Amino acid sequence: MKMIYSLKDIVQNAFEKSPYYRNLYEGCDLSNFESLPLINQEDFWKANTYHDNKLLTGPITNGVVFKSGGTTGNPKFSAFTKTEWETFTHEFGDGMAFNGLKEGDRVGNLFYSGDLYASFLFITKSLELCPVPCTHFPMTGAMEMSEVVKTIEEYNINVLAGVPTSFINLSQYLFENNKTLKLDTVLFGGESLYEDQIGILSKAFPGAKINSVGYASVDGGHLGFFTDKCSNGEHEVFLESCLMELIDEETGEVINELGRAGKLVYTNLTRMLMPIIRYPVGDRAEWVEMTSEGLGKRFMLRGRSEEGARIGPVTVNADDLHNIFHENDLADKINNFQFVMDRETHKDRLTVNIVAVPGVQLSESALQELFYKERPMFKEAVEENLIADIEFKLVETNQLVRNKRTGKLRLVVDLR
Repeated sequence: MKMIYSLKDIVQNAFEKSPYYRNLYEGCDLSNFESLPLINQEDFWKANTYHDNKLLTGPITNGVVFKSGGTTGNPKFSAFTKTEWETFTHEFGDGMAFNGLKEGDRVGNLFYSGDLYASFLFITKSLELCPVPCTHFPMTGAMEMSEVVKTIEEYNINVLAGVPTSFINLSQYLFENNKTLKLDTVLFGGESLYEDQIGILSKAFPGAKINSVGYASVDGGHLGFFTDKCSNGEHEVFLESCLMELIDEETGEVINELGRAGKLVYTNLTRMLMPIIRYPVGDRAEWVEMTSEGLGKRFMLRGRSEEGARIGPVTVNADDLHNIFHENDLADKINNFQFVMDRETHKDRLTVNIVAVPGVQLSESALQELFYKERPMFKEAVEENLIADIEFKLVETNQLVRNKRTGKLRLVVDLR
């Protein structure tokens, strides 16, 4: 059963029962939604500790807990009550009815499971609640490629769902063995899919439609769904169960016009236990279609915003680096840093440009080694051939990229 609440009830509940939101909204007019401050992600996650929690509106007694936040060593988690989890997957499942699934499809689920990851269980339950009758084959992303191919051929699987890097690795296996697979649809999620990758998948799965499975995050919720109106990178908003805003990153004003990029800010109208109100999801976008009432209906993703660097299936946030520097007595040796994302041989790559304090000698290779020691999840993704090695590069202050209009330093530069 779905439970969707009014915006007023979501805000009031958060203010009354969450110490974090009570402090954030002190002195605010709760009835004026656009005047409420945006969430600062670093403060948000500091409040959301499993013990002595300051974010949740009550105890976790009946529901599900997932890990969130990518590479960080901090105990980031996302909690849902049973009803909230049911509503989340029901909404997303309804959206999957428009992404290319057909009655009778046989869907191989190659998303990842275990270690409190949500994606495999999330897609499993969303498929169960999707109104399009189809058969689910829960393969997981951990299967050997030879077994993946064998299973697809043995059970006549015609749809695959998974992350782009899994599909690229499967494609490379097929090329090495002079094979292709006959599929009707490839549904990708969890990462962006780039033009060079689309070309590879089109050769490995000739004739297959390549669509987004939908747009979601375990920390936020259901962010968008894919329809036949959408091109690659576009999604439609779940208008009844969330509020999606675009905010100008320089002025802070709400964007209500087509073609003007800003950061995506999300409010979930289904979560009471862990309220998500005016939460920057970490992506930039622009509206490509509005409703007759002037609300954003369909948006195109335009890369990462200042909230973090999404590299393949993992995320690196600014506080990840700050914590590593602080814990290893480097905080007073580094003046500034900047994330730069690009592509290397069909894989995402993260370069961290470092400005050292004058007179301080730092080693790029030592910084890489330290990062892998502190954040082993990133190294695991590299070893699984999902992403390129992280690179640390010592630069001068004038080599950091700044906003051309304001001169403000950009934390994240997405060149993909």
